[in-house]
Amino acid sequence: MRAPAITAERRGAIERLMVDYVHAIDEGEYERWPDFFTEDGRYQVTGRDNFARGWVAGMLLCDNRDMMVDRIYSLRQVNVWEPHTYRHVIGPTQVLEAGMDGSAFTARTQTNYLCVRTMHDGEQKLFSTGRYLDDIVFEGPAGGDVPKLRSRMVIADSNQIDTLLVIPL
Repeated sequence: MRAPAITAERRGAIERLMVDYVHAIDEGEYERWPDFFTEDGRYQVTGRDNFARGWVAGMLLCDNRDMMVDRIYSLRQVNVWEPHTYRHVIGPTQVLEAGMDGSAFTARTQTNYLCVRTMHDGEQKLFSTGRYLDDIVFEGPAGGDVPKLRSRMVIADSNQIDTLLVIPL
């Protein structure tokens, strides 16, 4: 399969988006997380089997940026959870589709991830592996140069998470 035509600048911008996303989460900068999405952005976490069957049900769903902001507020102010951090390792991003959608440049991509969880006592454990399936739109005039996630589907290799999913993947 041949990769869709995409400029080096846009490919670089997509790669920076992927790296900046995981670094914000890994460094505990959770308030930055919603800013990676468009206003109507969608974030969903589901398992590989559910995704393969076309089942909508998943582990987590935020239908827009405001829901993501609320989730982070809840994480910081309301929820009680055992302190822990993540460290992501991501693979190269594969561009599946790319082109103009009206006046905006869009791309559909997938990126493999591995996420290690470190608990407050130092215990480290492989928390989740899977892939991000993303719809990206470049915002701004004439397709712009700022990529944002219109949709991020986190497809975990397992349908089970061993603890509450507090921090975004």
